[in-house]
Amino acid sequence: MPRQIQLNDQVYVPRSLLDLDVNDISPFWRTTVRERNERSVRVDLPGGARSEWVATSKVSIQLGVLIIRIGDYEEWKLIDPLYQSVLHFCKILLTGDQVRAFEVRTIRELLRLWKTYHAGYQQVILIGHGSERSIMIGDRDVSPSRLASIFSHPQPEPKEFLSLCCQTGQAAFGKAFSRSDCCTAFLAPFHSIHGCIASQFCQNYLANRLLDSQTIGVAFNHTRKNLIGAASFRLWPKGNLKAGPA
Repeated sequence: MPRQIQLNDQVYVPRSLLDLDVNDISPFWRTTVRERNERSVRVDLPGGARSEWVATSKVSIQLGVLIIRIGDYEEWKLIDPLYQSVLHFCKILLTGDQVRAFEVRTIRELLRLWKTYHAGYQQVILIGHGSERSIMIGDRDVSPSRLASIFSHPQPEPKEFLSLCCQTGQAAFGKAFSRSDCCTAFLAPFHSIHGCIASQFCQNYLANRLLDSQTIGVAFNHTRKNLIGAASFRLWPKGNLKAGPA
């Protein structure tokens, strides 16, 4: 679990909550916590003033999205356009190295990049080909337990995983993977999913989750409710099916 916010912590707050210009290059204001009262904080504003009270649930100590594209020999048909659409949206939502994106074709490459870059990212987006029991990496069908073992080393802080790989929301994969220590929640499609719907779901979820500072469950439900075709997605926190088709 993320640690509690303390006095003098450097944090990110959506500009809309502080009555700051939301058309700035970043929709988040990087600032310092100056006061805390139970579940609310006051932070520094431009010019040295202090904000009104802001709920700690709306404040982030760290922002970061890690996108992993798992390619195949026909990646130009679906994987590449989906990857590009998600990447460009994330670059608009966040700035600088708050977004990192990698293309991998082997387990070895995945192990290397995770060991190097896992720190500092709360949401991990997987883009590739999947089934109800595996995700394809190169020419191998990788089980949820094997994938969890990769993401559990070297014992990083648990992440939110958003899979855009078909059918990985089914219990054989989603339930098993979400139980692992590396995962706080696993979001994934129950059926095969069109790339347009996958991209829209991902973008709307991240907007709800980060811009509006909604909890995982609330952001998930709002995304499914307001997006045609998104009903196929499931939410698995710690081995439990919380939302999505039964």
